[in-house]
Amino acid sequence: MRDEAVWTGAVNFVLVSIPVQILPAVIEKRVAFRLMHQKDNALLKREMYCPADGTFVHGEHVVNGYEVGPNRYVVVTDDEYDALEPSRSQTIQIDSFVNFDEIDPVCFDRPYYVVPRKGGERSYGLLVEVMQETRKAGLAKFVLHDREHLVALWAHNDVLSLMMLHFPEEVAEAGEIRPKQAKPQAARVGAIAAAIQQLRGDYDPARYVDEHRERVLGYLQEKAKQQGTVEVAAPQAAEEQAAGKEEGQDLVAALEESLARARAR
Repeated sequence: MRDEAVWTGAVNFVLVSIPVQILPAVIEKRVAFRLMHQKDNALLKREMYCPADGTFVHGEHVVNGYEVGPNRYVVVTDDEYDALEPSRSQTIQIDSFVNFDEIDPVCFDRPYYVVPRKGGERSYGLLVEVMQETRKAGLAKFVLHDREHLVALWAHNDVLSLMMLHFPEEVAEAGEIRPKQAKPQAARVGAIAAAIQQLRGDYDPARYVDEHRERVLGYLQEKAKQQGTVEVAAPQAAEEQAAGKEEGQDLVAALEESLARARAR
């Protein structure tokens, strides 16, 4: 189990307060690639380029823009943006309990585990037991990573889980895309029901493997074994080399300018 908490605080409702921390429930297993220079295998950096000036822009000169119309933006500075950020939550204040089955799975975003901190084990265990028996979920809002989230807390496998939920305005209405069709024939409905019954089984997620990821990893491991790997310069060394190159270019430019002035004289 990972022990890096993404949030530390308390779960509150009525007169109950349970000290907890939130741990990730999902570990991304995507195969990530880095962009490299084909010529020398150096890792590439992403920079902000201004097409109007034809120059690269340093981070201190970058501002945020929000589009309000065609080619029209409201400019927001870093100070203004920071002032608009919500205050960090110290508690997850549950304001209502609902039946977990009533929550539309379309609203589910990202899951986490909520575990007790020292001193909260007893009240945490009691809450988990009651919520498992009643199949209730607590709804709340709190701030994580400078963003306000709507969440549902429920008990599963003797652990309190937290699911990030999409806000209503983020969910597309099914009615907008629901196809219009005639009432299906009873025979066809029966045939589909029979096919579903034939494929019926117990839920076993271990049956499903990301075959594409396994194939990519296998290929990379075999290629590393057969053809070897390339050594990449440390980021700091690469930056120092780039800085030295820029200084060299500036020196050359200064010399060229001096020679041009000397010729003119």
